[in-house]
Amino acid sequence: MRKILLIPCFMLALFSACNDNEQEIVELQNPDSSATVTSILPQRGVVGTLVTINGTNFGASKELVKVYFTGIENEVTLIKCEDKELQVQVPEGTQTGPLTVKVMEQTIVTDMEFQVIPDPEITAISIQQGYAGDELKVTGNYFGTTIEDVKLYSIIDDEEVEFEITACTETEITAKIPAVTVFGEYQINLSILGRSASNVLNFEFLEQAAITSIKSNNVLSEQFAFEGDEITISGTGFGDSTKDVEVLLGTVEATVTNCTNTEIKATVPAGFTGGKVSVTRNGRTAESTTELQILTANTDISEYVLKNYKQPFNVDNDFITTVGSQNIDKWSTPADWIITDNVKSLIYSDSFNYGGLAFDNTENSFLCMQYSTSWGGPSTQIQEGKMYQVVSLPKGKYKFVVNFKEAYLSKSNRLYIVGSVGDEININDEIKVELGNNEYKSAFTEEIELTNNGTSNCAFGFVGNLTVSNANFKVNSVSIIYLGND
Repeated sequence: MRKILLIPCFMLALFSACNDNEQEIVELQNPDSSATVTSILPQRGVVGTLVTINGTNFGASKELVKVYFTGIENEVTLIKCEDKELQVQVPEGTQTGPLTVKVMEQTIVTDMEFQVIPDPEITAISIQQGYAGDELKVTGNYFGTTIEDVKLYSIIDDEEVEFEITACTETEITAKIPAVTVFGEYQINLSILGRSASNVLNFEFLEQAAITSIKSNNVLSEQFAFEGDEITISGTGFGDSTKDVEVLLGTVEATVTNCTNTEIKATVPAGFTGGKVSVTRNGRTAESTTELQILTANTDISEYVLKNYKQPFNVDNDFITTVGSQNIDKWSTPADWIITDNVKSLIYSDSFNYGGLAFDNTENSFLCMQYSTSWGGPSTQIQEGKMYQVVSLPKGKYKFVVNFKEAYLSKSNRLYIVGSVGDEININDEIKVELGNNEYKSAFTEEIELTNNGTSNCAFGFVGNLTVSNANFKVNSVSIIYLGND
């Protein structure tokens, strides 16, 4: 298609049409004949900025309109050309000054200057290392004053990590250090409106200490901590020097014995009264979400030291594996209790002995010894039958409490509740309570007290002499109470 320009000397407005021969005829008609420039937007920017020139009578033909920036001899490419609007991009080499617009033979030098913003340059940063959330100030030149125009970033593992810009002046940018997962020294890059600073500065991202878990090697539980116990603090950002970290247990400083970036070991000092754990490194403190406890008088420690100590009692796994059920005719063996064979007098398939756990008609279970020739169940005399647990206890005074459902202990039948420092209980131990003497009792509690003079094993349980038929006892639960260290 051929294009024909019809340009009467008195016309500067656009009219366009196509004839049957596909010839485009462009007629420029403008009775006013004089182009004007009314505004330049924006009047400030970097190389590459899109500039809009508003005015009148520009026409609509790019061939007839030319735009020049100060410092540039050649005309710039028109991105848009309409009668009242022109758009161009600021070319490389532009200097601050007016724009020149030529429309046919008319030349307009604007009285409005376009200010070229030089590429930004960084001269200094306020800190050379820091943690996520710290404030960083970048000083230099040609930053502008618009936060949205600023991009401050580092490239970490091939990804741009941007700083949050909080303030900006021509010579200073204020930003917050971003959270990162990779730490070390990286370059800080700056661009303003897409134009990069020619220089970069190095910055070290520091890993802030964080605690994920705390536990002690206390004999009761990792939640307790006594003087001399070792505490293991797990997390990140601890560094690798014991000299660079401070550990507080509550308000008391602990002795750090070993430190890696992910784990600290420390010793509980004298005077610790319980509380959270804190780790301070490089002036930054991390605090645990959980607390370490000390033992206070009258604390029930059963859940920390005893196993299978209350209803519903668990059945021994060997019994379930061998028999394939929880009980045989209401009798079974409790898990986690040491039981002598004379208590486990029932026999399954001529090869497997069981006993020590009784079930009632509602499937409640009880720790039990029994000898009876008429009740059903164990029918063998018991001489010094034992049922007990061995637990490790720190120095202190303790109470072993037994909650009975009932006890049939007529005539010479006897039951002893026994506590002993060591790994076994015996009928001759001094710490015991004797039940018997023609007694029948139901729903009652008995207890003994034991003093442990140092961290060691202690045994608690029952010794039974059931030699006269129709004797037994049933226990709902047992517990151990710490009474103090007086």
